[in-house]
Amino acid sequence: MAEVRFHIAGLPVAVRAAQSRDLDDLAAVYHRFPTDAEPALDVDVERVAGFARERGPEYPAFRRTMQRSPGATHRLHVERFDAEGEIDIGELPLSARFRVGPSANSLEACVRIAASLALARHGALILHASAVEHAGRALVFTGVSGAGKSTISSLLDHRPARKIGDELIVLRRDPGSPTSWSVYVPPYLGPSGIDHGASAPLEAIHVLVQAPHHARTAMAPTAALRELLRHVLIYVAEPRTAEHVLALVAELTRQVPCHKLEFRKDPGVAGVLGIAYPQQAPA
Repeated sequence: MAEVRFHIAGLPVAVRAAQSRDLDDLAAVYHRFPTDAEPALDVDVERVAGFARERGPEYPAFRRTMQRSPGATHRLHVERFDAEGEIDIGELPLSARFRVGPSANSLEACVRIAASLALARHGALILHASAVEHAGRALVFTGVSGAGKSTISSLLDHRPARKIGDELIVLRRDPGSPTSWSVYVPPYLGPSGIDHGASAPLEAIHVLVQAPHHARTAMAPTAALRELLRHVLIYVAEPRTAEHVLALVAELTRQVPCHKLEFRKDPGVAGVLGIAYPQQAPA
């Protein structure tokens, strides 16, 4: 039996398969996040050559159903054209079993589903967002597809700011301070140039709206709660997970400043974010 152990924002995970080659594509990235802690999430994987079924309309999401039986652990069944599996739903540690096709991305998608459930029980959330670090703290940018998450983080990516995350980040409540949060860039088989493993205290969250001007407007916690719930990556199919997610996002939006950020695609947006770039000397 082969095993890869790693952590996602402090959540210890163990992924096992019959042979080491079944985990080589995952280990290539995840080995850089080692942990000796007892797993809070155990994942057993069977790699199946040629695994395929008709691609459903929900792709890239998974169809999901709850399997309930009296006196038994509730299980979440998930499936899509390239994978299927079950996740035991309860408190940590969680366990999951998947049958997965040959694609590394298919395997990672399964691990990510299980991790999204475990992280919510660990005081953390996966968010579709980008992030930059400035003055030792993180500014997060989220929004609907096409809102400009990658664009704004790239525009701001030069001193004194730097891009640390794109596509997926983890927001985690700091264990030593119940009102403070941090940003973690998790391991994933994503675009190059991302600082996987970077972390920084969370300063503010921005919901992006493209506009012909730059303006930042504070959001009330209730409005921010509704908006952020749209961008949290979670497979909610039973009440306990929903309760964890709702409680975390409610705390997050009460404790961290949230803003609507209207911006056009030019570096001038740095001004409304309080980022001052050094003036270049005249030629």
